[in-house]
Amino acid sequence: MEIKDRTIALLIDSDNMSREYYAVLLDELSRFGRVTYRRLYGDFTRPKQNGWRDVLLENSIEQRQQTNYTKGKNSTDSSMIIDAMDILYGGKVDCFCLATSDSDFTGLAMRFRNDNLIVIGAGEKKTPQAFRKACDRFIAVDELLLINSPKKVVQSLDKSTNSKSKKKQQKNTQVLSTISTTTFQESEQPIVDIVPKFAAKHEILEYAYYLLQERADDSGWMFFSAFVDGIYRKYNDFNPKLYGQNNGHVATFFKAQVQDNKPIFEFANVNNILKIKKLDN
Repeated sequence: MEIKDRTIALLIDSDNMSREYYAVLLDELSRFGRVTYRRLYGDFTRPKQNGWRDVLLENSIEQRQQTNYTKGKNSTDSSMIIDAMDILYGGKVDCFCLATSDSDFTGLAMRFRNDNLIVIGAGEKKTPQAFRKACDRFIAVDELLLINSPKKVVQSLDKSTNSKSKKKQQKNTQVLSTISTTTFQESEQPIVDIVPKFAAKHEILEYAYYLLQERADDSGWMFFSAFVDGIYRKYNDFNPKLYGQNNGHVATFFKAQVQDNKPIFEFANVNNILKIKKLDN
């Protein structure tokens, strides 16, 4: 299912989301619609939350203070969930983006989907599968940040790494430096090969072949909207930007695929409806 022209409520769990990801996340959400609610949840009396201060002011984000009343207990989750339900019953949005790497929000995502709302998850590669699969889309914010500004990520790692983890810092810097000096073209290995948690390009293409074989009409054509829906049902974290397509368009990604210097897929626009077909190379 293509997601566009939505009214989006963005709810950010500051305990599990770095401020460095905000610009990347907002850019991705702009493809899906207009972000109306922008709320950040956490205990901002804690020094580690100070980094969000400038982002709050620059981007008109509502800060929702939640004090931890009991030591060792996190009250941010419950505050965010209660607020989310209030927004749900207000009926002013048709899409929620839950920015967190915490699996505790899996139930909330499923609740929204039960009400036929679109749910977009956003988190790091460590995000548990349970939460990812409960969302219609999952945005890999750390992977997108690596592509957009790998040098800045290295600098951030340098600042946050103490002397005890110096060896780990050097390893991270070497990997990211390799990424920063690489221009990702369609013929090259995608960035997901570095992080095996995300599907390699050949897996995406193999599933695309399967979809066309099973669901295309007798002449081999399939409505592109149905094709895209099938891809995202299998890989809800699929993002063309992770495979070298800077504009993030799914159609552009598949149009660019070649084998032996020949296009793999054929496209046709019939009565302003896009169709796709696999070519016999």
